[in-house]
Amino acid sequence: MEDKKYTLEDVEVLRGKTGVSYEEAVSLLEKYGGDMTRALIELEKRGQLGDKSIKINVSGNTAELARKWWRLGCDTRVIVERNGETLVNLSALFMILALVLGWRLVVVAAILALVLGCHVKLRRPEQPAAGAKAGQPAPEPEPAAEPKAGEKEKKDEGFNTITIE
Repeated sequence: MEDKKYTLEDVEVLRGKTGVSYEEAVSLLEKYGGDMTRALIELEKRGQLGDKSIKINVSGNTAELARKWWRLGCDTRVIVERNGETLVNLSALFMILALVLGWRLVVVAAILALVLGCHVKLRRPEQPAAGAKAGQPAPEPEPAAEPKAGEKEKKDEGFNTITIE
């Protein structure tokens, strides 16, 4: 049986300090008779020591989800209207950033807008109709039935718009 001058704990310490594989750590410790200092010096000469950068492994699903949420934040609009005139039309992502960086100003502006009779809308992008393929225009909506006498015409904004009045 071979008499080793290093332990599993030494291998773990070397891996923890450098990020090398078990195989490479064992190889270095065997080469230098268990002398961790000399193993570290060799790794430093190779340029494998001292790199303390953070490496993040992002799977394809995570990246795709992040792109989807980014696109939704850019496409979703915060619209402020008064008397049928659009005063503000900004992306929700920009508004979230403004809320984080200058929340006091955003809160005061929102209260002021509501006091002055503005309508604040949060409008998501139109979703393609079921069965429609990406890149193809959505089919034309069917014309609405004419309102009966005495009834007001009701505009259906669907679930893609939230209005605060």
